[in-house]
Amino acid sequence: MTTRYGGIVSRTLALLTDAVLLAFLIAGTAWMAQVLAQQVLRASFVDVSRCSQFTDWWRLRTLVCHGLPLVLPLASFSYPLIYRLGLWTVSGKTAGMALFGLKLLRTDGGRVNFGTAVLRLVGDLLCVFSFGMGFLPILASARRQGLNDRLARTVVVYDWLPEEP
Repeated sequence: MTTRYGGIVSRTLALLTDAVLLAFLIAGTAWMAQVLAQQVLRASFVDVSRCSQFTDWWRLRTLVCHGLPLVLPLASFSYPLIYRLGLWTVSGKTAGMALFGLKLLRTDGGRVNFGTAVLRLVGDLLCVFSFGMGFLPILASARRQGLNDRLARTVVVYDWLPEEP
């Protein structure tokens, strides 16, 4: 069977799909936090300066009042990490990658483990912080590997092609 490596267009579309999905998850979490604030605190917004100063852990109202402003920043930071690392490790593909028939593998063809997924995520961040320049080698590389793939020793392949006889 001939391996077909994922190109920049399908990889970009998969990434955009994942970004939209994560935006909905984060917005849903923020909405749930708002509903929680309205139900528990009987307030339409949380003003930490108006929270009671009790430090007892069992005082739910105080915990909610002090914790709600942290929900959105924590969700915005942790959801993408958990989403990508978890799905790359478990199935080798995110929802966007599955939609476009892509799968992440190690260069030797094996499944991606947690350490490899972390290295690839670090590579993704390096590519983003270099204003996308780290993704340009995908256009010229025979295996369509960007800086992130080379750092983690991974490849993105098309997963839904039928096997040749």
